[in-house]
Amino acid sequence: MKTYLHSLLDEKNDPVVQKYLEYIKSGFPDPKGKKKDVLVVGAGMAGMIAASILQETGHNVTIVEANTRVGGRVKTFRNSPDKKYWDDDSLYAEAGAMRLPDFHYMVMEYCKQLDVPLEPFYYVPVDEEQALLNKKEDYKRTSDTFPEKTRNSFIFANYNHILQSTYNKPGANINELLDYHLQENIDPASKNLDENQTAGTLLENAMAPLKQFIAINPEKNWPILIEKLGEYSMRRFLKEYTNYSENAIEMIGVLQNLESRMSYDFIQSFIEANIIKDDTVFWQVVGGTDVITESFYKEHDLAKITHLDTRVTDLYMRDGKVKISTEIEIEREASYYKEKGYASHENPVSKMEFDEVIVTIPFSAFRMVHVWPKFKQEKRKAIRELHYDAATKVLIEFKERWWEKAPYNIIGGGTITDLPNRFIYYPSQDIGKDGHGLMLACYCWADDARKWDSMPHKERYIYALENIAIAHAPNDKKEQKRIIDLAVFDKEKAGNEEGYVDKIRGAATVSWMQNPYAFGEAAIFSPGQLNLLQGAIEQPEWNGKAHFAGEHTSLKHAWIEGAIESGIRAALEVNETPVGINAKAEVEKAVFDFQKN
Repeated sequence: MKTYLHSLLDEKNDPVVQKYLEYIKSGFPDPKGKKKDVLVVGAGMAGMIAASILQETGHNVTIVEANTRVGGRVKTFRNSPDKKYWDDDSLYAEAGAMRLPDFHYMVMEYCKQLDVPLEPFYYVPVDEEQALLNKKEDYKRTSDTFPEKTRNSFIFANYNHILQSTYNKPGANINELLDYHLQENIDPASKNLDENQTAGTLLENAMAPLKQFIAINPEKNWPILIEKLGEYSMRRFLKEYTNYSENAIEMIGVLQNLESRMSYDFIQSFIEANIIKDDTVFWQVVGGTDVITESFYKEHDLAKITHLDTRVTDLYMRDGKVKISTEIEIEREASYYKEKGYASHENPVSKMEFDEVIVTIPFSAFRMVHVWPKFKQEKRKAIRELHYDAATKVLIEFKERWWEKAPYNIIGGGTITDLPNRFIYYPSQDIGKDGHGLMLACYCWADDARKWDSMPHKERYIYALENIAIAHAPNDKKEQKRIIDLAVFDKEKAGNEEGYVDKIRGAATVSWMQNPYAFGEAAIFSPGQLNLLQGAIEQPEWNGKAHFAGEHTSLKHAWIEGAIESGIRAALEVNETPVGINAKAEVEKAVFDFQKN
């Protein structure tokens, strides 16, 4: 089993994660070699984790971050003195990471240590009374006490509008409800497909044999599965491993959020399908996900070693020392950094030199950095080719939480539509609260996201709001108008003059592909890239002087857990390795011992 494949194991059975958890709880080991001067590029979660460990174990650490904030793709939209998004100052919403699976033990442990408050994130609509009980501080909240699922949200597809509870009802005729004609152009004698199977059931049936195969012996069978299906896209898998019609594959794509990723790596989608599902227990951070990153940054006193507004343009090694060239993103007086407690630009990092470097920025951004001497061919290929996906969100503020009231009674969860909005999420926080509320009006990936990326912000808000009204009341023009009128955003008042976007209230949007620091939402493999690139992605360069972390270097793409895991790995490479030696032996030994036993 290749070393990096440990990430595919259940975390309870992953010897590497269990070792990392032990370190998080009890402290990281002292360096085996000399104390070093270490540069960390990027102040996302991976960079901050690595820097905190190295600082804790006695190294001299410097962080450089191109942005004017820390956290990377953990970002929360909330009102501040510099920007007012919402009419209601109490509101907040996630631009990036928005949910934490309960089986991601490392991020859950850090939340515990940082005293970060958590509350349920409901992936499926739930019973309001039980949800309100679940919010009480003295209530014993566990995965077993999550509220009953009501599935009161909608599916609006093929111009058919139905409740998800109707769609999921045993024996429901999906053809009749959604007009997908599932049996077209397949063998009528087939026993594997009928008109009563939801898209989720079809996908689960297709993947069930693979899950069973993995369960027999995960350490042995994951590599076999990857070898057999590693070059497959999701579409190729469904075509070759099922007898499903094109219409059935279309329904799976639309309703399971796979349509825009049908050409992507099957193994990636297989992994995600085991995380994002109806029975997964998710949590969210009370106050916004960036409470994690901001709390971590403060707790570990990282401001004094962090140079914000500092974009790396060149990374090079001279006389055995790592050096960088930088551009200052925003020119400020030195007093600004001193007042904020940040590392001062009076001592520019471009004049410093380091023993080693940990690069945590996405490879899509790292492509813009000049590097010499050159990395190995395999690493250069990985940096060039690793695929990053687009993801776009549009959020709308309403003057009341109308979706929680009759006739809708929707508490949490989401509505699925083949309209451009694709996935609409209702807030799991502030359930039953009077006053304003926020809706994630549009959450799209890949080609679905790129359509929105072509629009100005104002147009995104207009289309998202109109489609919300249609998806909830397709045949009721009066109700559509009521929904639109409840929005704080008013297209008539939103001007087009210079700087008008900053003046718009009641709406926010983010395109991670257009973000100049992220260059994409997350690493999402194209077919074959796991086998082809992963070994090189995490491999150190420059004889162990250059290390790499970030969600893209783990197999937990797009999750905070992946960033944490990679940050710990990279810090241990620096911490436990004498200068100039690449030692992964301890991790490899842990995996070997686990397999042997």
